[in-house]
Amino acid sequence: MKKNYLFSFTKKTANAKLGRGMSATYSSSNTCPKACPFLKNGCYASEGFYTRLHWQKIDSGERGITFNELIKKIKALKQNSTLRLNVAGDLPGNNNKISPTYLNKYIEATRHIKAYTYTHYPIHIHNNLKLLKQANNSNLVINVSTECENDAIKSVENNLPTVLVVKSTETRNSYKLKDAKGNIKGTVLICPQQTKGVSCTDCMACYNRPKNIVIGFKAHNATKKVNEILEKIKQ
Repeated sequence: MKKNYLFSFTKKTANAKLGRGMSATYSSSNTCPKACPFLKNGCYASEGFYTRLHWQKIDSGERGITFNELIKKIKALKQNSTLRLNVAGDLPGNNNKISPTYLNKYIEATRHIKAYTYTHYPIHIHNNLKLLKQANNSNLVINVSTECENDAIKSVENNLPTVLVVKSTETRNSYKLKDAKGNIKGTVLICPQQTKGVSCTDCMACYNRPKNIVIGFKAHNATKKVNEILEKIKQ
């Protein structure tokens, strides 16, 4: 069954965290894979006040544009513009499988700009790993979102840019990512926006960094709920 996706596009966002000059998109919530542990349960996009309201209006059809309209707007951006895809939502897909049709259009539309996003689609299902590598090798940076260190290590070992959700109580700004035998597999760097107040525009680490640097995001908004989910995942 074909899903009816809707999107929004802002050429220059007023979002202070993203920073001046950054363009941004939202995708309707039916793009979110069922594998995401925060789906309707602690998702930052559904907990933040203004983000939630905007996302709800896209889902209801009160706001939003079609995918083809979105692609036209992305292609019209100037060379080397910065774009954060999916402030809310994810990549289009079905049954936890990324849609290659939609992804290829994203790849083609973002070749001339600095575009990045995050995904909760699991890398071990169907062709997801192959598609994610294809995108990242084509200048569209898709960070693999993880919730436990083992999954983060698997993503790093597949040479994919990786992010890790950590508890709100995390006090370190960075720490070594180790496997069960104590071998160092990378370094977790807590998002500079959370530790230093640096905007995404000024940081851009989620777009360009060594693959063994995992960006850690401390739980915010529904912190108690997210902390509990992370604790269960690690048990």
